[in-house]
Amino acid sequence: MTGWSENGWSAVEDELARWSGLGRRCALWLRDDDAVAAGPALDRLLSRTAGAGIPLGLAVIPADAQPSLAGALAGALAGSMHVTPLVHGWSHADHAAPGAKKCEFGPERPAAVRRDDAERGLHALRALFGERLLPLFVPPWNRMAADMPALLAAAGYHAVSGFGPAPRRRDGLAWVNTHLDLIDWRGGRSAVAPDALLAGLLRELRDRREGRRDALRDPDEPIGLLSHHRVHDAAIWDLLDRLLDRLAGHSALVWPSIADLSRT
Repeated sequence: MTGWSENGWSAVEDELARWSGLGRRCALWLRDDDAVAAGPALDRLLSRTAGAGIPLGLAVIPADAQPSLAGALAGALAGSMHVTPLVHGWSHADHAAPGAKKCEFGPERPAAVRRDDAERGLHALRALFGERLLPLFVPPWNRMAADMPALLAAAGYHAVSGFGPAPRRRDGLAWVNTHLDLIDWRGGRSAVAPDALLAGLLRELRDRREGRRDALRDPDEPIGLLSHHRVHDAAIWDLLDRLLDRLAGHSALVWPSIADLSRT
């Protein structure tokens, strides 16, 4: 892979050394979106995260979820708690107004319809995964209407995961967001430039260490990595592998369980 410089990693290592010097550890987590069925890509993701000893939040599209997905996760779920299924909207369908950014749970649809879809997704995945399912809602495209948190709480959800700093208003929900996307969606839809990702990681670490409330609502907010195993090419897999090789088990980092992160 091109673009991964040791200078970029050295800057991250220096920052992590500052955390260690302060006796602090930063929390990280990994969320993977759009899971629907078993397959080689999912197997690779499960094997890689299990081998690295880190928890995985797997956002599943309820309307498309196949029994094979439950079968693929059965061994992982029974053998360890490292995989946690999450609810990824309902059908990952775009209902946004023409010209607007894609959104399944935006204000274009009545609130009651959106709440019903969210509740339907929760029930469908509970039927697949039972109590292993975490009532954490991942809105497709990481966006939703301003009234959705209250609707989600009423539908039985305990937490939400989007992208970027968590909002100040919580509506009784825990927010466990992601902050660094491994994919360059606006470019070639392959791996984001590795040094750009490292620069983003460095910025997130510094914001938390320095308590920069102008950039971050909560200085203790975990840093979330975001992947999409179904569209990974060789470059994205390589980027994920390199990140986990460097970050998993680092003394200045901790990878809490998704359930622990989602407690209010």
